[in-house]
Amino acid sequence: MLSVLTVLLVLAWAAIVFLTFGYAALVAKVRALESGGAGQAGSPARQWPELAPGSGAGAAGRTLALVVSSSCPTCEEVVPAWPEVGGALAATGHRPVLIDIDDSGRWHGAGAGEVVRGSELSAPLLLAYQPALLVLDGDGTLLSAEPIGSVDTLAAAVEAHTGAAQSTTPSLTTGVAS
Repeated sequence: MLSVLTVLLVLAWAAIVFLTFGYAALVAKVRALESGGAGQAGSPARQWPELAPGSGAGAAGRTLALVVSSSCPTCEEVVPAWPEVGGALAATGHRPVLIDIDDSGRWHGAGAGEVVRGSELSAPLLLAYQPALLVLDGDGTLLSAEPIGSVDTLAAAVEAHTGAAQSTTPSLTTGVAS
């Protein structure tokens, strides 16, 4: 009976040690994620070199990409404003790109400028929301992804990158092309 209790005591202590090391490893991973380490910029899963601004962009130029899908009603409102917003971005040295995430082909005739299909990207772009405004640096590393809920939100997000307020034409305030 004493040997059974000894075995159970050793197993209990082994389980405690195992759980302690597992918890320590989990805490280390969470801290690495919080500090921007694992899975952040520099990770191949967060880089799209084909979306890099290229040599045509200014020294501080970035790519700002509007991600849309054909099943998104908000995208229907935001895409008509993208040509004007994209022009403002291009005028300040940024590369505006519209990403058709579900490869619908619906947005090619919208006058949206450069349109990239989701299947043309080197790594899958997994976002929980559309439309979204992505900001990518000079080598195509994702810096931020912001949800865009309206044309006004898009104009405000772009204003932060152009440094100038967007005009208040009907296309930007109502989302309907004039």
